Amino acid sequence: MYVKNGKISNRQTMRLYVFDLMGIATLLLPPYLAKLCGADGIFVVLIGTLLGLVYLFYLGWIMKHMQMDMNQFLKFQTRPVIRAGVQIFVLLHSVFTAGFCGLVFADLMQYSLVQEASFPLVLAVIVVLSAYSVSGGIETRARIYEVLFWFVLIPYVVMMLASIKNFEPVYISEFLVVETGDFWKGIYLVFLFFTPLFFSLFLIGEKEKSYGKNVIKTVAFSVLIAGGILLGSYILLIGNFGEEALASMQYPVVTLMSTIQFKGNFLKRMDALMLAVWFFTLFALLNLHLHYGRCMVREIFSKGKEKVWQVLLTAVLVFGVAFMMYTDKEKIGLFFYYYSLIAVPFMVFAPVVVLWLRKEK
Repeated sequence: MYVKNGKISNRQTMRLYVFDLMGIATLLLPPYLAKLCGADGIFVVLIGTLLGLVYLFYLGWIMKHMQMDMNQFLKFQTRPVIRAGVQIFVLLHSVFTAGFCGLVFADLMQYSLVQEASFPLVLAVIVVLSAYSVSGGIETRARIYEVLFWFVLIPYVVMMLASIKNFEPVYISEFLVVETGDFWKGIYLVFLFFTPLFFSLFLIGEKEKSYGKNVIKTVAFSVLIAGGILLGSYILLIGNFGEEALASMQYPVVTLMSTIQFKGNFLKRMDALMLAVWFFTLFALLNLHLHYGRCMVREIFSKGKEKVWQVLLTAVLVFGVAFMMYTDKEKIGLFFYYYSLIAVPFMVFAPVVVLWLRKEK
């Protein structure tokens, strides 16, 4: 029987972060990159992934000087006003981002499986299941995704390789034609999808003690895998559809899966089975933010004590944000403005500012 001890291993951490980083990026990023950069998006993904690694090693430098996870550092090494400011930001950011993930997850389910179902009902079921998963602790979620890792990635790779037969090299024959401004916008957009790495600052307290020094090395492997999957997916998408068609699609990677046919009655519906890739990855990212949102509620309102209402409150807030975005599409645009203009700068600069403003010993 597993023990609920709040700890996860290196392998579990690596697999969790692969799911956290690859899902929503492969689902949403390709159309925007095709519109901004065309075939040059290939170089954009490479540079954006490299920046993600640089950001991760920067966080590793922060961890080395903190000598503890962010929660402990805020509690013991910072002044109350700084601690409150960071915790409130992480709470709001987690709720906003989890709400967006819930919106995309529910919309994908309606788009692909249950067109006639009520959106609020689909969203409510997703949020309830996520809250139940989070209530079991991070180690329960880590063990589930440790088992699912190869069951999800192997079929995904097989399906993407099967799409090579329709690949048109002419679609990626024009390079270095993108405008400089769009090129840098694309890089920033790719980097934006790697910002969940910020939460690696909170990981040391959730890992087995013997693995504490290997957090960055472990998560770096996840970045390389997720970046490789995103790069391969983008090349195959633009090579199958062309940049103009790709830029106009809602979920192009799902559309690509539906074009692949295998012989045999069961294999003909592999595209439906492959939807599980994005269901599991979106669920992982939703859980990540719901988990840390709950952690901030716990720290702010309960002084570190675990309570059932903390998960329920966070889940209700997430549902409210997702439903608000659904009823008013302009809120989605505001979310992206918030993410690019506020969230990303905060997650880049706040760690070093917090370290600099630590209490004098």
